[in-house]
Amino acid sequence: MKRAILHIGTEKTGTTSIQKFLFENRSKLSSMGLLFPASAGFISNQRLVVYGKQAPEPDLADESLDVTDSVQLDQWKEQFVLEHCSEILAFQARHTGASSVIYSAEHLQSRLTKIDEIKRIARLLRPLFDEVRVLVYLRRQDRYALSAHSTSVRGGNPNTFAFEKLNAVGPYYDYRMLLEQWSEVFGADAIDVRVFEKAQLHGGDVVTDFCQVTGIDDSCPSMVKPESENEALSHTALMLLRRFNALAANDPTLLEYSKTEIRPYLLGEVQRIQDPYGRVLPSRSSAVDFYEQFREDNQWIAEQWLNGKGFNEDFHEYPETASTPPALDDLDERLSVLIDEFSHSRMGYATRIGRAIKQRVSNG
Repeated sequence: MKRAILHIGTEKTGTTSIQKFLFENRSKLSSMGLLFPASAGFISNQRLVVYGKQAPEPDLADESLDVTDSVQLDQWKEQFVLEHCSEILAFQARHTGASSVIYSAEHLQSRLTKIDEIKRIARLLRPLFDEVRVLVYLRRQDRYALSAHSTSVRGGNPNTFAFEKLNAVGPYYDYRMLLEQWSEVFGADAIDVRVFEKAQLHGGDVVTDFCQVTGIDDSCPSMVKPESENEALSHTALMLLRRFNALAANDPTLLEYSKTEIRPYLLGEVQRIQDPYGRVLPSRSSAVDFYEQFREDNQWIAEQWLNGKGFNEDFHEYPETASTPPALDDLDERLSVLIDEFSHSRMGYATRIGRAIKQRVSNG
């Protein structure tokens, strides 16, 4: 049996941890008859997403690929098919018995939003495998929204969070549409749905659960498991990032650096900031009202795929009234200090490079 497992996300359900596990154990998995294909993308199988898209967004593709050039894109896709099929067939030739190829890319869920795009993936995979299974983790929509907002602030969003501001239409929240589309192409029986809640995951951990569902024996002592990452940012960290995100490109606070240059350093620094305010959450009623839009479809999903056991609908993690931490009067000062420290670190790095070059010249 030649099997493919297509892990399509969703976003904010531990996909990074799963992909790190697959990447760090690639050789060990291969010896067990399990392939995490490098041709589809080295860590996240993003190249598979680019192949599936008729018109892929620039942020999905390698910098060397101009996705707006249809001729170049078609040539890239042809080359991708050759490289991918070569890798898969060579692996299957080495493993003539049962074998599995595991793909993982959360953007398969969020970016392949048309039936024709999903069909393109199916046409690529079906000739190579006896069976293709689709694995998807679902996170309760209000919890997904909070986590996604934190990610957006890391990426440049200067706005505060409010459920009332969210556009809940589309693939990020409409799980029924997601499952119906993938079922239309691969069949409902080929879809494995998991609930991203600690109580419903094997071992209370998404990597352990993924291994259990896909048949990976993760008990081997040489198997490396990535440390779980705490994605939550403190209130102070979020406020600093929002203030940074709101700065104009020519703001003197930036010391003539671009935000793109500063952001990685800033993210590393604010991630370590702790404060006494805890999680700053919206009110319970706003979370419930937001979730209510999806309750009926979530129940349908539970009946269709989860034996009636869907999301835990307890909302007591939210306060009765929205959290109101105090304003932080020293944000500008703290942000200036961080950017100044970044500047010093860059100058120190440049000095070290200069010294190394001088040393090499003098020795030459």
